[in-house]
Amino acid sequence: MRVIVAGGGTVGGQVARALVSPGNQVIIVESDKERATSLAAAGLKVVTGNAWVAATLEAAGALRADVLVACTERDEENLVICFLAKRHLDIPRIVARINDDANRWLFDSFWGVDAAISSAGALMALIEEAAG
Repeated sequence: MRVIVAGGGTVGGQVARALVSPGNQVIIVESDKERATSLAAAGLKVVTGNAWVAATLEAAGALRADVLVACTERDEENLVICFLAKRHLDIPRIVARINDDANRWLFDSFWGVDAAISSAGALMALIEEAAG
């Protein structure tokens, strides 16, 4: 499986590390040069640039990607990345990180999002399940 992870912060780095396995090709797109250098030094494949720019995603292999995970620290960036990935680059599966649960309603098929995950929402669901 070919996966692009947009955003190499704490969450993006963890996602990329978890997905790296035999048979998976994982590339992180990171705009911060120091962070990109650190990720590359840790053995991950990195393209430095902004993931909301089509040329950057194409350089990361978007035209052959199976999945894109948008997990920057800003919801508006994640939405633009998802829209671009699904509508312009035709990446089949798009997963997005929701940083502010109040924005959950935006993360839908209109923006190209196939699955959206919120840390707060996931934590609340676990708490409710445990309390139920």
